[in-house]
Amino acid sequence: QGPDAADWLQGLLTQDVKALADGQGAYAAYLTPQGRMVADLRVFRRTGMEFLAETAAAARSDLLSRLDQFIIMEDVTVSDVSSAIDTVTVVGPGAVAVVAAVTGLTAAALEGLPEHAQLAAGVDGGFVAASREFGESGFDLVAPVAHAASWREALAARVPQAGDRLIETARIEVGRPRFGVDMHEDTIPLEAGIESRAINHDKGCYVGQEIVIRILHRGQGRVARRLVWLESATAGTDAWPAGTGVTLGEKAVGTVTSACWSPARQRALAIAMLHRDATEPGTTVRVDTTDALVARLP
Repeated sequence: QGPDAADWLQGLLTQDVKALADGQGAYAAYLTPQGRMVADLRVFRRTGMEFLAETAAAARSDLLSRLDQFIIMEDVTVSDVSSAIDTVTVVGPGAVAVVAAVTGLTAAALEGLPEHAQLAAGVDGGFVAASREFGESGFDLVAPVAHAASWREALAARVPQAGDRLIETARIEVGRPRFGVDMHEDTIPLEAGIESRAINHDKGCYVGQEIVIRILHRGQGRVARRLVWLESATAGTDAWPAGTGVTLGEKAVGTVTSACWSPARQRALAIAMLHRDATEPGTTVRVDTTDALVARLP
């Protein structure tokens, strides 16, 4: 937060955060000068001078350190509020009605909320943000820990709570890569396939932009490897363990990064980082002893 927060973040992140109005948000990435990912994050503009960023726990420490290093003359303060603020997520066809009942917001206001946009709710600093992370209508209820706990208790009486396994299955089924699992500090955003969501190509300079532009314009977006879906060629196949090798003919072409048994597809489904020779949709590859078909992530 601070008077220079918008201009400062604008020069660091891949999205046009300066264009966000109060109550709007965006999905973005923060890169090294070499174009590798430090983190992916959701940025919420709370007021003209205050932003809240949400990132994976695996990226938090490095992200905070790098942000601190870039405060030179700017009037900006960066604080870790992860122990003070909690998030409760509600997803599904009935999410609007449930969130309205718990927060007191109107269903009409929630239904018209664009992705990442927020409405103040609950207590000072609390808000509800629209999410499409699981491919369904969803909302993140963000508030100080004690108030978030009261929301969670009220929600528990109305909707079932998803376990870690179900959440991971839903994430893989909608093809959302996760930092620290499918993408890491050596990943370029174009390898992860998040450029359409995370990068604004019309904004000014940001850290790592030169590498991204070079790949897009000189290399026509061609990268050495890319995240894809792998779907077992036969129904009933058990999920592959993360780390399982993938081959194309006799050539090792990559690794499974996360996997599940998909109820929607009735077969094993995985996200995998594969060499570009194996990323064409419809390609048949071998995962351990099982044939699998390559598909493009959405």
